[in-house]
Amino acid sequence: MGVQISYSDMERLLYQFELRKKDVDNLKEIGHMLISFKDEFAEAFFNQLLKYDEASKYISEDDFKKIKDEVIHWYEQLFSGKYDSEYLTYILRIAKVHADLGIPTNLIVAMMNFVRRFCTKRIVKVLVEQKGEGCTLIEEYTRSLSKLLDLHLSVMLSFYIDHEMRTFIEADPAEKFVIRFTKKFAFVMDVAIILGLMVLGIVVAGLFVMDVIHFFHGDLSHGLISALGDLLILWTVLELLNSEIKFMMGGELAVSAFVSVALAATIREALVLSLEHTKPVSFKLGIGALILILGIVYGIVKWFEYKRGD
Repeated sequence: MGVQISYSDMERLLYQFELRKKDVDNLKEIGHMLISFKDEFAEAFFNQLLKYDEASKYISEDDFKKIKDEVIHWYEQLFSGKYDSEYLTYILRIAKVHADLGIPTNLIVAMMNFVRRFCTKRIVKVLVEQKGEGCTLIEEYTRSLSKLLDLHLSVMLSFYIDHEMRTFIEADPAEKFVIRFTKKFAFVMDVAIILGLMVLGIVVAGLFVMDVIHFFHGDLSHGLISALGDLLILWTVLELLNSEIKFMMGGELAVSAFVSVALAATIREALVLSLEHTKPVSFKLGIGALILILGIVYGIVKWFEYKRGD
């Protein structure tokens, strides 16, 4: 792995996260209480993981048997009470596997929150059964658990940052040049797209003004239909602009925005065709069928984006 771990590294982490001897003793007691839930934990962990669509890229139901023992081992180590350089190395090995697989950090944080909820519920359940509702150990035990999980999460996320930096630092000069150039080129292209969309928006707004002028020249129906089409195109341009801005800020690019452009352009064409009587009926039916297909595609893409957002 190429990472040198010393006892002082773990001592520093224990100090920073205020994990004292009392907390270590509490975690051992928690381990005695929760060890019987290890199989239930592994099942619940896997079921929770499958709820996230992006997790399917890294794990499937067939993988459950392969990783079940590893998940149970991690669960047991969590309450071992032996938090030294060897334990820190163990966490870093786990982080390396996750980083090599490309598992996103948000998924790691989400699953760590699940572990926190799972363990807290079982701590409360066991202590209430043993000592009654007013047990003061509940808060003390859950606080010790949170300290350890926060330490665990911090180490994993720190490895991700170091992993990305190390990948760049260890690259040869040619690779570094390509990486820097590609990033700058991508940024320039993003700016060019935004500027192009802004210009396009101004042009469409100008077309809208020109179509409104038709009202004052007696061509009411043509001006109204064309103005509505222009507003539709302007709306889709704004959708694309907002989508590109979100993408530059680190978000995902909304595919539905591009489908909406095609849909809006086709609808505008249909509105204009409604004023023309020279076009054959078959052509107009073809436009109608295209609108229907684009509408279905837009609905499907939008639904997948909504599910992914959940």
